[in-house]
Amino acid sequence: MTPRFKRFAIILVFAVASLPLYSGSAGDKKAADKNEFFHGKVVRLADWLATQKIKIDPDRDELILLDKNGKVYPLLKDEGSRMFYKDAKLLNRPMRLTARRIPNSPFLQVITVHSVIKGKLHDVYYWCDICTIKRFQAGICDCCLAPLELREPPYAGE
Repeated sequence: MTPRFKRFAIILVFAVASLPLYSGSAGDKKAADKNEFFHGKVVRLADWLATQKIKIDPDRDELILLDKNGKVYPLLKDEGSRMFYKDAKLLNRPMRLTARRIPNSPFLQVITVHSVIKGKLHDVYYWCDICTIKRFQAGICDCCLAPLELREPPYAGE
Protein backbone atom coordinates (compact mmCIF):
# COMPACT_ATOMS: atom_id res chain seq x y z
CA MET A 1 0.00 0.00 0.00
CA THR A 2 1.14 3.45 -0.82
CA PRO A 3 1.36 6.13 1.88
CA ARG A 4 -1.28 8.12 0.00
CA PHE A 5 -3.74 5.18 0.09
CA LYS A 6 -3.06 4.61 3.83
CA ARG A 7 -3.75 8.28 4.53
CA PHE A 8 -7.00 8.10 2.55
CA ALA A 9 -8.09 4.93 4.41
CA ILE A 10 -7.41 6.53 7.81
CA ILE A 11 -9.38 9.65 6.87
CA LEU A 12 -12.23 7.51 5.60
CA VAL A 13 -12.35 5.49 8.86
CA PHE A 14 -12.46 8.70 10.95
CA ALA A 15 -15.13 10.19 8.71
CA VAL A 16 -17.37 7.13 9.05
CA ALA A 17 -16.77 6.95 12.81
CA SER A 18 -17.75 10.61 13.24
CA LEU A 19 -21.01 10.37 11.26
CA PRO A 20 -23.16 10.02 14.41
CA LEU A 21 -21.71 13.31 15.67
CA TYR A 22 -22.84 15.14 12.57
CA SER A 23 -26.22 13.46 12.30
CA GLY A 24 -27.19 14.66 15.77
CA SER A 25 -27.72 11.18 17.18
CA ALA A 26 -24.53 10.95 19.22
CA GLY A 27 -25.25 11.67 22.84
CA ASP A 28 -29.00 11.49 22.20
CA LYS A 29 -30.78 9.45 24.79
CA LYS A 30 -33.42 7.01 23.75
CA ALA A 31 -36.93 8.29 24.46
CA ALA A 32 -37.24 5.73 27.25
CA ASP A 33 -34.16 7.11 29.00
CA LYS A 34 -35.49 10.68 29.16
CA ASN A 35 -37.15 11.97 32.30
CA GLU A 36 -40.50 13.69 31.82
CA PHE A 37 -42.89 15.58 34.08
CA PHE A 38 -46.30 14.01 34.71
CA HIS A 39 -49.02 15.95 36.55
CA GLY A 40 -51.93 14.22 38.22
CA LYS A 41 -52.99 12.16 41.23
CA VAL A 42 -51.62 8.81 42.32
CA VAL A 43 -54.55 6.49 43.08
CA ARG A 44 -55.10 2.81 43.71
CA LEU A 45 -55.92 0.94 40.53
CA ALA A 46 -58.84 -0.85 42.26
CA ASP A 47 -60.36 2.49 43.33
CA TRP A 48 -60.12 3.94 39.83
CA LEU A 49 -61.56 0.79 38.27
CA ALA A 50 -64.46 0.93 40.76
CA THR A 51 -65.38 4.34 39.30
CA GLN A 52 -65.52 2.55 35.94
CA LYS A 53 -67.78 -0.12 37.53
CA ILE A 54 -65.08 -2.78 37.22
CA LYS A 55 -64.13 -4.93 40.20
CA ILE A 56 -60.76 -6.60 40.69
CA ASP A 57 -59.40 -8.76 43.48
CA PRO A 58 -59.15 -6.63 46.64
CA ASP A 59 -55.66 -7.94 47.45
CA ARG A 60 -54.22 -6.23 44.33
CA ASP A 61 -52.01 -3.34 45.39
CA GLU A 62 -51.19 -1.53 42.15
CA LEU A 63 -51.01 2.25 41.90
CA ILE A 64 -51.57 4.43 38.87
CA LEU A 65 -51.03 8.05 37.99
CA LEU A 66 -54.26 9.56 36.72
CA ASP A 67 -53.11 12.61 34.80
CA LYS A 68 -54.96 15.90 34.34
CA ASN A 69 -56.39 14.69 31.02
CA GLY A 70 -57.68 11.40 32.42
CA LYS A 71 -54.85 9.29 30.99
CA VAL A 72 -53.79 6.36 33.15
CA TYR A 73 -50.13 5.42 33.79
CA PRO A 74 -49.36 2.35 35.94
CA LEU A 75 -46.45 2.96 38.31
CA LEU A 76 -43.56 0.55 38.49
CA LYS A 77 -43.37 -0.61 42.10
CA ASP A 78 -39.82 0.25 43.08
CA GLU A 79 -37.82 2.64 45.23
CA GLY A 80 -39.11 5.74 43.43
CA SER A 81 -42.81 5.00 43.98
CA ARG A 82 -42.51 3.25 47.35
CA MET A 83 -43.56 6.35 49.31
CA PHE A 84 -47.04 6.07 47.77
CA TYR A 85 -47.32 2.40 48.71
CA LYS A 86 -46.23 3.06 52.31
CA ASP A 87 -48.15 6.28 53.03
CA ALA A 88 -51.81 6.60 52.01
CA LYS A 89 -51.71 10.33 52.89
CA LEU A 90 -49.94 10.90 49.56
CA LEU A 91 -52.69 9.30 47.49
CA ASN A 92 -55.46 11.23 45.72
CA ARG A 93 -53.57 14.52 45.87
CA PRO A 94 -52.15 16.68 43.10
CA MET A 95 -48.56 15.63 42.37
CA ARG A 96 -45.86 16.23 39.81
CA LEU A 97 -43.85 13.11 39.14
CA THR A 98 -40.57 13.18 37.33
CA ALA A 99 -40.58 9.78 35.68
CA ARG A 100 -39.29 7.78 32.78
CA ARG A 101 -41.40 5.64 30.52
CA ILE A 102 -40.56 1.93 30.49
CA PRO A 103 -39.97 0.87 26.86
CA ASN A 104 -42.73 -1.13 25.17
CA SER A 105 -45.09 -0.77 28.14
CA PRO A 106 -47.45 1.75 29.71
CA PHE A 107 -45.44 1.81 32.98
CA LEU A 108 -43.73 4.82 34.53
CA GLN A 109 -40.62 4.57 36.69
CA VAL A 110 -40.80 7.36 39.28
CA ILE A 111 -37.59 9.35 39.72
CA THR A 112 -38.73 12.25 41.96
CA VAL A 113 -41.97 13.36 43.57
CA HIS A 114 -43.28 16.86 44.21
CA SER A 115 -46.65 17.62 45.74
CA VAL A 116 -48.71 20.52 44.45
CA ILE A 117 -50.19 22.61 47.25
CA LYS A 118 -52.17 25.73 46.33
CA GLY A 119 -50.65 25.59 42.86
CA LYS A 120 -47.05 25.54 44.13
CA LEU A 121 -44.56 22.66 44.05
CA HIS A 122 -43.33 21.18 47.33
CA ASP A 123 -40.61 18.64 48.07
CA VAL A 124 -41.88 15.41 49.63
CA TYR A 125 -39.72 13.47 52.08
CA TYR A 126 -39.62 11.95 55.56
CA TRP A 127 -37.47 13.45 58.31
CA CYS A 128 -36.01 12.40 61.66
CA ASP A 129 -35.58 15.42 63.95
CA ILE A 130 -33.30 13.50 66.30
CA CYS A 131 -30.77 12.31 63.73
CA THR A 132 -31.49 14.90 61.00
CA ILE A 133 -31.86 12.12 58.45
CA LYS A 134 -33.92 12.50 55.28
CA ARG A 135 -35.61 9.49 53.67
CA PHE A 136 -38.04 9.03 50.79
CA GLN A 137 -40.43 6.53 52.34
CA ALA A 138 -42.46 6.37 55.53
CA GLY A 139 -41.19 4.25 58.37
CA ILE A 140 -38.76 4.49 61.22
CA CYS A 141 -35.33 6.09 61.38
CA ASP A 142 -32.48 3.74 60.54
CA CYS A 143 -30.42 5.29 63.32
CA CYS A 144 -32.61 5.90 66.39
CA LEU A 145 -35.75 3.94 65.38
CA ALA A 146 -38.00 6.98 65.91
CA PRO A 147 -40.90 7.40 63.48
CA LEU A 148 -40.10 9.54 60.45
CA GLU A 149 -42.22 12.65 59.89
CA LEU A 150 -43.68 13.61 56.52
CA ARG A 151 -42.33 16.99 55.37
CA GLU A 152 -43.46 19.07 52.42
CA PRO A 153 -41.46 22.31 52.31
CA PRO A 154 -41.82 24.61 49.29
CA TYR A 155 -39.67 23.48 46.37
CA ALA A 156 -36.64 25.74 45.96
CA GLY A 157 -36.02 24.86 42.30
CA GLU A 158 -37.51 26.43 39.17
